[in-house]
Amino acid sequence: MITSAPAIIGGASLGVGVAVAITGFSRSRADLGDLLHRNDASRLENLEPRAARAADSLLDTFGARLLAQVGEGFVRLPRQELDLLGRSPAQHVGQKIGYAIIGLMFPPLAIAVLSLVGVSLPFTVPALAGLVMGVLLWLLPDINVKEEAEKARKEFRYAIASYLELVCLERAADAGPSEALRKAADIGDGWVFGRVRDALTRAELAGIPPWDGLKQLSEELGVPELGAPADIMALAGEQGAAVYSTLAAQAKSLRGVLLTDAQAEANAVSEKMIVPVSALVILMSIFVAFPAIMRIMAS
Repeated sequence: MITSAPAIIGGASLGVGVAVAITGFSRSRADLGDLLHRNDASRLENLEPRAARAADSLLDTFGARLLAQVGEGFVRLPRQELDLLGRSPAQHVGQKIGYAIIGLMFPPLAIAVLSLVGVSLPFTVPALAGLVMGVLLWLLPDINVKEEAEKARKEFRYAIASYLELVCLERAADAGPSEALRKAADIGDGWVFGRVRDALTRAELAGIPPWDGLKQLSEELGVPELGAPADIMALAGEQGAAVYSTLAAQAKSLRGVLLTDAQAEANAVSEKMIVPVSALVILMSIFVAFPAIMRIMAS
């Protein structure tokens, strides 16, 4: 009976290939959660049909095919972060596939290069290393997306603080709640104001109040700073409440939070510089004092 590692790994690879081939030729079953997500008319991204995004590369095509076969629930996509960054699930999965292929191929290629100089290793070493690197690099795009989304949320908060100030000015000029939200969004530029204008337009097409569109946008992108002014404007639109002072206080509070976060980030960066600066001072002191110390010891 063959029990060698190459035979075991080869048999496992053949079995996985046959399973993938059978799955590819069989009729795929749509993910129930994905279908309910798409057919939910109350969600903001379903209020207006959008043109299908064409695949930019071969990896995007592979990502779309994988999602069509297994669904988004199996891959566990960071959907909120992708929506914030404006990336499609197929593009993200394609990137994960590309990184995983690199991780699988790098150890065997490295071993092949080492074999040219006379270094030989067992077959199990590159096989296991390839699997480990493939899994790690498969998870790497998720980590990168979360870091980029955190930076995007910070930029979103700064833009929302400016948006609140603009809404306050429009309300001070006797603009109605809906008109104030629309005019303030039209004044600003950048991708944040573009997302706000898009949310207001789709809410108008769906026949729902604009503050409900902003509320849904804040929940879907994970930016609660946009949900608070939406609730305030809902009071003005539904009950006719005077909300100028409340909006101004909200904008001032948000700017205070942003300033506190910026100061905390600056302090953290300053603390990280203590060790290298201290090491540089110590090295300079040794460099200056070493000749004098050596002369004293020699005399």
